[in-house]
This record gives sequence, C-alpha cells and structure tokens, in this order.
Amino acid sequence: MKVFGVFLGLLYGWGFIDILWPSVLGFFTLALTGYTTVLGGFMAGFNNATTIMVIFSYAFAYCLEQIGVSEAIAYWALSKKIFLNRPWLLISAIVLITVLIGMLGGMFAGIFLMWTVVKAIAEANNIEKGNLIVSMLYALILFGGFSGGQMVPFFGGVIMYGGFLTKNTGIVVEGSAFLFAGELYTVLSMLAIILIVKVIFKPNASSFILTEEMRQNYAQYQLNKKQEVGLITLIFYFLALLLPSVFHGGFWAMLSGWGMVGMTVIYMTIFAIWKDENGQSMCPMGECFTKGVAWAPIMLFMVTIPLANAMESEEVGIMVTVNQACTSIFSGLNVTVMLILVVIIIGFLTQLLHNLVMGALFIPTLGAIVIEMGGNPITFFFVIYAALCCSFATPAASMQAGLIYGHDEVPVSHSYLLGWLYYIVTVVIVIAMIPLCNILFASYMG
Repeated sequence: MKVFGVFLGLLYGWGFIDILWPSVLGFFTLALTGYTTVLGGFMAGFNNATTIMVIFSYAFAYCLEQIGVSEAIAYWALSKKIFLNRPWLLISAIVLITVLIGMLGGMFAGIFLMWTVVKAIAEANNIEKGNLIVSMLYALILFGGFSGGQMVPFFGGVIMYGGFLTKNTGIVVEGSAFLFAGELYTVLSMLAIILIVKVIFKPNASSFILTEEMRQNYAQYQLNKKQEVGLITLIFYFLALLLPSVFHGGFWAMLSGWGMVGMTVIYMTIFAIWKDENGQSMCPMGECFTKGVAWAPIMLFMVTIPLANAMESEEVGIMVTVNQACTSIFSGLNVTVMLILVVIIIGFLTQLLHNLVMGALFIPTLGAIVIEMGGNPITFFFVIYAALCCSFATPAASMQAGLIYGHDEVPVSHSYLLGWLYYIVTVVIVIAMIPLCNILFASYMG
C-alpha cells in the first residue's frame, strides 16, 4: 500500500502541480517505502537504455535548430509560384511543410518558424486577430509539427513511450514501417481537419494569400554552408537509421550497432569540430546537452522505472491486480474491438490527464494483454500512441497543449474546438488504419 500511495501522489503531482519536482521527489518518497534507496532509484532510471536515447534525441533536436535546417526547407517550399492566389493550397502546404520539418527533427524550430510565416501573411493581408483560418493554422502547425516528429521511431517520443512497452514485453518499436504508418496518420489527420473546417465552418479564406513580394523574398533566401552540410548529413542520418531494418549483415550490421545514439554523436561532433570565422564551434556540443535537454519529461520517465519495478514485485502485487482487472474487462472481446476501445477511451482520458502519465500507466499493462490475446503488439502501440499524441483538447492534456492555449492570437474557444476536433479525427483515422497496421507490422507476429 505504501508503494501505491507513492504512485497516487505522483499522479496527483503530475496532473495538478508540475512534472519536474514531483518526479524528483518521487525517488525520495519511493525510498521511504523501503523498496529501494534514493540512489538506487536514480540508478535504475539512468541505467535504462531508453533514458540515454531520449537525452540524446533532445540534444540532437537542439543541434538541428542551431544549424537552421528548418528555415532552408520552409523558405524553399514557400518560394514556389503554385501557392500564389490559392489560399487553401497555401494553407495545406504550410501545415505539411511543418510536418516535414518535424519529421526531420526540427519540431520546435519548425513550429515557431511557421507561426512567424503565418503571422506575416496575416499582417500583409490585414487579417484581424481571432480569424478562424489563422487560428486553425496556428493549431495545425503545432499539431502537425509535433506529430511529424513524434512518429519517427528513433526520436524521443517513440523512444520514451516505446520504452514502456519494451520494458514489459521486450519488444522494440523501430523500422521504416512504423515511420510510414505514423506519418501517413499525421498527414491524413491534418488534411482531414482542414477539410472539415472548410466544409462545415465555411470560413472565408480568400484573404489569406501569399503575396508576390513575400514569395520573392523567400526565393532570395540563400542557404549558408552550415545549412547545406546540415541538410545533407541529416539525409544520411535518416538513411543510416532506417536502412538497417531493411538490409542485414556486414556494413548494415555495423550501422545497426551504432544506432540512434551513435549516429547522433557523429552528427553533433561534425558541427562541434567545425569552426566559424571567429573560431567558434558551429554548434557547441555542451550547449546541446545543457540547453536542449528537457529534464521534466525525462525525470518523469526515470521515476516510473523503479516505481514500476516496485509495483510489479510479488510482495507489492499492484500491477498483478491491475492486470487481472484489465484482463477481465477485455478478455471476452475481439482484439480489434479492444484496440477501438483503447483509442476512444485512452484518447479521451488523455485530454483530461497528462499524456505521458497515461502512457506510463496503460502501455505496459494493455500491451501485455494484447499479446496474450494474440494481437499485434506494434499495432497496439501505434493505436495507443496516436491516441496519446493527439493531446490538445484541454490545457492539461500535455505540456505542448499550453502553447496553443497560451497563444495570444488564438481565442481559447478556437483552441478547444480544434483540440477536440483533432481527437475525433484521430479516432476515426486510427480505427481505419488498424487493418493496414496489421499488414505493415506482420513481422512482429508469431
């Protein structure tokens, strides 16, 4: 009961107070139960491979932001004449460009950059604050930028949430198949929201156009040497992490052994060694780890490791009880029906509670049940992960949700409208994608 009390205390702290300090305090309160020591708890968290990969993924994202890869992609795309006097095409392109930037690792950089682009277009056309088109763009840039990056199997989101599945089942989420499914879901969900807003709410988009002057300014943007090298090496980075899941032996086995951490070290080392005209590093590696690493979600993940160990132990028996309760609920259901209920129920609950907390609580338990029922574990992970990632319907749903509810140019009513619309669209698209996922992830069966 003492361990369960620590768990409830952490849930309350994460949901109503903060993420960072309740997580750190959790190591101390867990030690008070006698299950472990404070140092032992921290060691259990730091010694986990997922923790190391998450730290490096944050550092890598900061490195990309400093290099300026996001600007190069965005300005090149927006310089095309096809977007002139075609507002809905321009709107779709802005969102999809943000998804691409997020997929390439520039999540925050891409979001804030594209927000600046939207603001510039709105001001050039004298569009008033609170316009639904502009609100939708601010929201979808945020949704698409995060989803584009969170669906990459070797970036922080999948690594962290997938770690909950790996710890309990030993199954690792990786490969190009998951990347394809995740980005397909992201693109479809963004375009679906645009279509729904256009058809149902019928906003006047005629004033949201790219002027010729702005297009020419984007066309005149020139990549510097650092951005050119950054973009080229980023392509090699992606290929080096994706292709070993397709090819095997020799060279590919070596790349697989290096993994995300090894390739990130190589990428950051290039720009740490490379000096500018003032003799300074293009991107000091120390800054990547001191300024780029978000310790709040990392500490939350770390404290769940010794906490989960305690809850799974025979003398505590909490997870056994939870497992039995969930099994009794889902045991009589078809696996597909269970997955449908997961995306609906977990997706709804994560709008009211924090998504990382929901992931830590339900991914290990429900994942094991799906495997026992003969279901595909990666299809399950895709379903629940997508449900957890569409967490924008309330300010409490996730850390990133606050970015749209705190945006001074987006009415709160629009934030709620678009957040709940994202949840509904996610439910429909994810359910429709379950058969496709079973095909894509067939190798995980048997």
